Amino acid sequence: MGRSLRGLALSVATALVVLVTGHNLVFLLTYGADYGAALARTGHDSRWTETVQAVLLATSLLAAAAIVRIAYLFGLVQRLRPGGGGRPNGRAFLRTLAQIWIKAFLVATILFVVQENYERWTVGLGLPGLSVLGSFDVAGPILVFLVVSLVVSAVAALFEWGITELEARIAAILGHRAQGVVYPVRRRRPEPIRPSSSILGRNLAGRAPPAPLTQH
Repeated sequence: MGRSLRGLALSVATALVVLVTGHNLVFLLTYGADYGAALARTGHDSRWTETVQAVLLATSLLAAAAIVRIAYLFGLVQRLRPGGGGRPNGRAFLRTLAQIWIKAFLVATILFVVQENYERWTVGLGLPGLSVLGSFDVAGPILVFLVVSLVVSAVAALFEWGITELEARIAAILGHRAQGVVYPVRRRRPEPIRPSSSILGRNLAGRAPPAPLTQH
């Protein structure tokens, strides 16, 4: 999975988890034991339950895939350079956390307002608009979504930062190795030294040996 696609999937999953978790927590803190009845009165039927289950299932699969990816990259780093090489970049983690947290909070809060207006409209309660953000007594949705989005974003940022950090280390190790490679120069095999023959020797070699002298 490419980095841009991975980031998109992570943002969507994080926002949806914050939405369903924050939504249910707001109702639970507000209505307590009447939590289920309050959901039914405001238009939360079985489709909402199915949505929660689907989001949690998809998120679990993404988390499992991220864990497998991190384990693979960590093993690869250990094989290439035992000990890992280098300290983790804490500032990069904080930047990643801030980016994911802001997006998750804003998207989840907007989806919460849209959802609550739609569900109340389906049961004839009218459109409350932005008042759903301040219509609960015990804990306001904004505070709940801030806390929930921070916790969920911390987990998501840990996955994203861990994968990015390990990929950067692998690229650095391979880059250093590529720069330090000395490619062998192929040399021609020396030819055996042969004794040079003289012109006189070649001429004598082409003649027949002299006939023996006859004695008289």
